[in-house]
Amino acid sequence: MNACSRQLRLFLLLATALCLPAGSMAQVKPGNATGELLKSIGIAKPAMSKAPDFTLRDIGGGTVSLASYRGGLVLLNFWATWCGPCRDEMPSMENLSRNFGGQGFTLLAINQKESAAQVTSYMRTHGLNFPTPLDSDGRVSAAYRVYGIPVTYVIDGGGNVIGMKSGARDWATRDVVEVFRKLIGEGGSGAPAAGLLDLEPATPLPSALRAIGGALIVRSQQDPFSEPVAKLPASEEVTPLGKVSGAGEFWYMVRTKSGAIGWVRGAEVEEVRRGK
Repeated sequence: MNACSRQLRLFLLLATALCLPAGSMAQVKPGNATGELLKSIGIAKPAMSKAPDFTLRDIGGGTVSLASYRGGLVLLNFWATWCGPCRDEMPSMENLSRNFGGQGFTLLAINQKESAAQVTSYMRTHGLNFPTPLDSDGRVSAAYRVYGIPVTYVIDGGGNVIGMKSGARDWATRDVVEVFRKLIGEGGSGAPAAGLLDLEPATPLPSALRAIGGALIVRSQQDPFSEPVAKLPASEEVTPLGKVSGAGEFWYMVRTKSGAIGWVRGAEVEEVRRGK
């Protein structure tokens, strides 16, 4: 009897689909197109369809709720400071967040069972500024079926999980940036903000940089008055991780020899050229 019921249900579903008007059938195309778009950058179809809501404390003592970001695109990442692959992808996530933040896009990096002081120290040292809710008891990661980190979910404006990436990824490559630009634009919130710094993922980066003169100040943000992350002697080299430009100037995201990550103004550094 159960088998007959299943066959009848399947028949009814097929019959309904065949009788749908053209306009109704067209409504499924954006979802398919979005799936193909995400697949092109290695983001798979998720097992779940609806994103479980949550409210967590952040490192500043406030609260972060997924529902408060409804209407915009959310990149939901699960990570920890002890996780090497998590640390590897953080600079590119910062670039993605800076490029599209305020345009209907939010990056939420949920930390796994670490203290606010530990996470705050890590974020400050590495020049990271996106929201980091604290999943102190692991209940949110359990709701998202997180069995290993890093893992990242893409959530649309309706609260639907539309993509999932297990493992680390470079989130600042040209193809990733273009996919997110399209997703945000299709969501109706893709109008560029005035004065936005434009990410340049395709620009070849120097292998190393050093100060043009005097000490080199590595800062937490693309702002000459922001908090210094490190103060380096003129002879010390830094490794560029990315480059952004806007308002008539450009900045490099760099990593120091000690592992600190921050920003240096392009006008204050020069490329280190190796002798052949």
